[in-house]
Amino acid sequence: MLFPCGMSRSGTTLLTTVLDSHSQIALGYELIPPRLPSPGQIKVLLEKALAECGGDFGKCGRVLRHAGQEDTGLFITRSFRTGISVEDLFEVLKGMEREGLKETVDLRDRLAVASKVAEKKKNRESAALFGFKLNIPSIDRAHNLFPGGHYVYILRDPRDVVASHRERGFKRTTKQICQAWNNYLDAFLAFQTHHSEVAVFIRYEDLVTTPQETIEGIFQKLPVELEDSVFAFYRSKATVHRAGHPNAEALRQNFFTTSIARWRQELDNKDTEEVEMLCSSRMARWKYV
Repeated sequence: MLFPCGMSRSGTTLLTTVLDSHSQIALGYELIPPRLPSPGQIKVLLEKALAECGGDFGKCGRVLRHAGQEDTGLFITRSFRTGISVEDLFEVLKGMEREGLKETVDLRDRLAVASKVAEKKKNRESAALFGFKLNIPSIDRAHNLFPGGHYVYILRDPRDVVASHRERGFKRTTKQICQAWNNYLDAFLAFQTHHSEVAVFIRYEDLVTTPQETIEGIFQKLPVELEDSVFAFYRSKATVHRAGHPNAEALRQNFFTTSIARWRQELDNKDTEEVEMLCSSRMARWKYV
């Protein structure tokens, strides 16, 4: 399996799209589900949503969210964005029932559900590697569940991460964002110390300014050969382009650098000083000066 890693607004969707553009890689995006009811309940809700929207799988998640089923609706929307069919999703739910899975609460179960959805995409595309964005710091737990997996972590200037969170209206304080940035980074570096053969670390800034060199470094650790398709991610087979992902418009463009140092225009002095205080040692190490 293959997991793009990193905290939100760090370039994880760009990284996932680049990798998903490879003919032998099939990736989901935000697939780790929230808390879910039983598979049987999800099937009933999905059937009702399909009836309400005339069998249009792409609309089912929105229908359920409007009906107050926020978590289930989000899971179905994200499954659709992966590029699987509604029949694939019903098969996933039936498999969960056979395994005796009840409510999906524990992280282990949530990761297992994500892997089942991603595997459907792998089968549809006859890919060699499959996975999903691992946008949590529990990398060791994921590796215990999926031994032999490969992990690519993307780091971004924490000041730009805070600015991007602000722009998207995320309700986290500067301190909370910085704590998460530090925790994600420390968790991955600790994991990489023990699993360097399957762990790759990159910076967002390097990916967009020197993509050839950065992507070649990633594929040196992967069990598939580098393809030119990953450099044309903006017009590739990646499912982000055809399933209504919120970042789809930006991902129809080639690598651009205008988001680097956006904090200079978007953060006030108080926020900037707080980020630099909370993340100072790690920022210095990774040349965010």
